[in-house]
Amino acid sequence: MPTYTLLNTETDEMSETFCSWSELESFLEEHPTFKSIVLTAPALVSGVAGRSFKTDDGFKENMARISEAHPNSPLADQFGTNKDIKTSKTNAVLKKHKIKSIGKSHDLNDISKEYKSGDLVK
Repeated sequence: MPTYTLLNTETDEMSETFCSWSELESFLEEHPTFKSIVLTAPALVSGVAGRSFKTDDGFKENMARISEAHPNSPLADQFGTNKDIKTSKTNAVLKKHKIKSIGKSHDLNDISKEYKSGDLVK
């Protein structure tokens, strides 16, 4: 049930009431000096973080698949990809040198050529 804010038009006092919509309508019909001001929804808890809360394996798999499609994104840093060790080390070097762009493609040879030419450095 929601919380309703009521205004007494005679005294300009505001009060809150916790009731159903039908109860509010009947109250407003019986008391014409009151007017409903704001409707607020109840606070809902969608999940509880902690030991008992676990991310679904299907969700993790889907995020890993997305991160493979975008290997230089923060999502790939969080969920990992199926990169080989050489690619992981190269990406670490690019990150260390603060490369601002990955170039036109995800091909590491193209990226290293652009880096050597000075186009990618901040």
